[in-house]
Amino acid sequence: MFRFYKLTPLEQFVEDLYLTHGILSPKQLNIGEVARCLNVWIYYKPITSRGLELTPGMYTVNIDSRLASAEQWLDFLHELGHLLRHSGNQTILPKLFTQAQEADAENFVLYAAMPFSMIKQIQLPGSRMEIIQTLASTFRVPLKLAEKRLDQIRRREYEGSLLNSYIKFNIARYQPASSPGKSETAIYAYYDPSDDNIAPAQIIIQVDEQTLSTQDELLFSPNGPFDRIEEQQLQCFADCKPVKFHDLDYTRDRRISLRLKNLAIRYYNSAFKFIVQRKDIEQVLHFYGANF
Repeated sequence: MFRFYKLTPLEQFVEDLYLTHGILSPKQLNIGEVARCLNVWIYYKPITSRGLELTPGMYTVNIDSRLASAEQWLDFLHELGHLLRHSGNQTILPKLFTQAQEADAENFVLYAAMPFSMIKQIQLPGSRMEIIQTLASTFRVPLKLAEKRLDQIRRREYEGSLLNSYIKFNIARYQPASSPGKSETAIYAYYDPSDDNIAPAQIIIQVDEQTLSTQDELLFSPNGPFDRIEEQQLQCFADCKPVKFHDLDYTRDRRISLRLKNLAIRYYNSAFKFIVQRKDIEQVLHFYGANF
C-alpha cells in the first residue's frame, strides 16, 4: 500500500527519535511514556501549555490541566517539537521565523502522534472512512487529525509514484520505445483534500498522438472546466510526465498555452500524459497580472 511513500527529513527525525528510545508501539504513545523515555519533566497547571529547556538537554513541559486528555497529548507533542527542534525565545523572534517554527511543530505533532513505521504495521480496511476511524482509534487522536494524516500519506504516495515513473522514463529513454496506445485529448484536475484552496492542486493533460505530433500548443482556461480526478483514480495517471514552468504561457484571451512541441522533443514523442503544478500556473498568471 505504501510502495512509493518517502519520509520527509522531519518525519525521519521523529522515526529515529522513537527508535533510539525504544518507542515502537502505539500503546507507548502517551505523555507519561514518551516523557519518561525522553527525560522530560511534566507539570499540570490551569495555564496555557508551555515547554522550557532549563539547562541543555533538560526539558520541562507544563500541560494545561483544563484540557481533555486527547488535547493534552497533542499539546505535549507540540511543545516537545519546539524543545527538540527550536531554540530561542519565541516572544522576541521575527514573526515569519516564529510562523515557520509553529508550522514545523504542527508537522512534528502529526508525525509523532501517528508514526509511519507504526501505521505500516496496521492491517488497514478498504474504505477511506474506515481507515480514518482505525487510525483515530489505534493512535487515540481526533478523527480530523487522522484524516489529515491519511490525506498526507496518500498525496505523498501519489507524488512518489509520479517520481518513480519519471525515473523509470529516464532509465529507459535511450531504449527502443514500444508503440504508444492512442487516447483522446482531455484535461483533468486533482483537488488536494488537505488543501483549503478552491483551485486544483494539479492539472493533468492527456494528449492524443496526432495532436502531440501536429500541434505546437494546447490551450486551456486556468479556471476550467476540468474533469475532476478522485483519489481512487490517481493510479491511472501514474505515468504522467512533469510540465516545467517554461512550457507554459498566457494568451491574450486569458488562456494557458501548453507548448506541446517542447514536450514532444523532451520526451521523444513517447509520453502522452502530462502534469502541471498549480504553483507554475500561478507564477505565469502573476507575471501577466492575472489571477487563478
